[in-house]
Amino acid sequence: MSTIEYCEIPNAKGSLHQENHRLPPAQNMLKLNVDASLNENLNQFSVGGVLQDHQGRLLSAFGKKINQPFSVVHGELLAIMEGIKLVYEKNFRNIQVASDTLLTVQAVTADQEDLGYPGACATKIKERLQDFIAFDIVHVRRSVNSVAHNIAVFSSSTHSSFVWMNDEFLLWLVGLVMLDYN
Repeated sequence: MSTIEYCEIPNAKGSLHQENHRLPPAQNMLKLNVDASLNENLNQFSVGGVLQDHQGRLLSAFGKKINQPFSVVHGELLAIMEGIKLVYEKNFRNIQVASDTLLTVQAVTADQEDLGYPGACATKIKERLQDFIAFDIVHVRRSVNSVAHNIAVFSSSTHSSFVWMNDEFLLWLVGLVMLDYN
């Protein structure tokens, strides 16, 4: 397996720096914030994410129920997989992925492979990221990841997966994004 090549942006190389406040990606990059949420009553995970450009403009949002995670880390890894699959399908090739779970970022940026379902999922993410021109993976504080978190929670109450683009965004989501940047 080839090693991951990271784009030349500050703190790249699958950086483990932590964003304490919302930082936009470099001008030629898009930022994908992802999160997983556990509905303890139903013992069910849901994932969500939001894709924004360097000016904070909302490009896409997605959510999906996931019945298979074995842990929060695995749920977050599945959120990343869903997000990068969507980004790739939309023909975007320069991406910065942000997760609020440090163990998830470490799993994807580690040089060695881990055994088990989370390790296999992290390996698939690494392989998929090879199809991108430039990418970075960063750890962010939960407070900086509130939009993705709210989408993940919302997706637990929906009956089906969703992908919103352009003018399909719900008002509460637009409001969250605006609050996030103010």
